[in-house]
Amino acid sequence: MPMWSLCAQLCSRIKVCKSINFIALNNTCQINDAEPTGNEDGLIESVGNSFIAASSLPKEVAGPCKGHDCNGTEVCISQSPTYACVNMLEIFFERRTREGSIVSQFKKTGQSTLYDCEYGFACGAEKGVDGIKEPKSMFHTRMKLEPFWWVNLGQVYKVQKVISTNRMDNYGHRLTKMLLHVGNSLDTSRMNVCGQFIGPAVNGQVIVIRCYTLPEGQIVKLTSFHTAPEFFHLAEVEVYAV
Repeated sequence: MPMWSLCAQLCSRIKVCKSINFIALNNTCQINDAEPTGNEDGLIESVGNSFIAASSLPKEVAGPCKGHDCNGTEVCISQSPTYACVNMLEIFFERRTREGSIVSQFKKTGQSTLYDCEYGFACGAEKGVDGIKEPKSMFHTRMKLEPFWWVNLGQVYKVQKVISTNRMDNYGHRLTKMLLHVGNSLDTSRMNVCGQFIGPAVNGQVIVIRCYTLPEGQIVKLTSFHTAPEFFHLAEVEVYAV
């Protein structure tokens, strides 16, 4: 069975799955909790990846799980001719994983461009992992269409989730769409997509992006996407992994 078909089956069995990222490089897939903006009925080609909206998938791919009533924290498991709803945490346990811990604090960081802050602000790349969540502490890039920030975890981990705290004092609305990648280089085409955030966000918003497929890598890269050049700034980024 083609990998794409397996990805579609997985997405159709999880209510929180709104779209699939199919990664051609390593023939894997990730699921997201948001639709691909402006392309709900087709494919978006993106540097070796295909973003597929769950709403465009035929219901028949779910098999006995077609029309299932599992809640957002459960996965529908086919048990022909019916199905069972299994908590996602149990799926993690079956994969022999454990609850992850923060592995990003005080690690090496970088960003697409440097920005010189004034008026007592601290906004170097390292401020994204210093554990300080205050209005004048954040990483801050210059204006770009796709500004990015990254942290090198120092070794390969299985990433479970990333919790980001948006800028707290003002301009939180600048974050409108953010993609999260995990891998071993900064080449996005060679990284796995963990998930995405669709905004706009608000000041101080806590954004949780869960990596349901546990992508492996030592670099976590956050990219902010815009239709016109814009700044990218977050107060803190916490990577949880095993």
